Amino acid sequence: MLKLELIVSRPPATDFKIVDNVFVKLHHFLHKGDTHNGHSHTFDHITLLSSGAVKMVHDNGEQEYKAPHLIVTPKGVKHQFTALEENTVFCCVHAIRDGDGVDDVASPDITSEKEFELMTTYSLTT
Repeated sequence: MLKLELIVSRPPATDFKIVDNVFVKLHHFLHKGDTHNGHSHTFDHITLLSSGAVKMVHDNGEQEYKAPHLIVTPKGVKHQFTALEENTVFCCVHAIRDGDGVDDVASPDITSEKEFELMTTYSLTT
């Protein structure tokens, strides 16, 4: 008998922090097949895949990665992750910069309100 697996895509649970001009957003996929919305950033960034596995679909194709792995994504490249295993965890990590990427914009004593304002300004909320 053929066994069919129904995969329902859910967004990951997320958490984020900005410390000393470094933005880190944690994504936790509980289920295989869960997908986060595709997006691009105004900054080059690293995705730290700490557990599980993902398929990354991006402007130049798609790739699969297994933890532990560091994935470098250049600025402006739209990308989307789908979990290939349960309990997949990855973090997007990059500096918060202004203009041409040369000025620090997050003070060491940043408030939660200012974090949200910066995330909105630099399209980091998705």
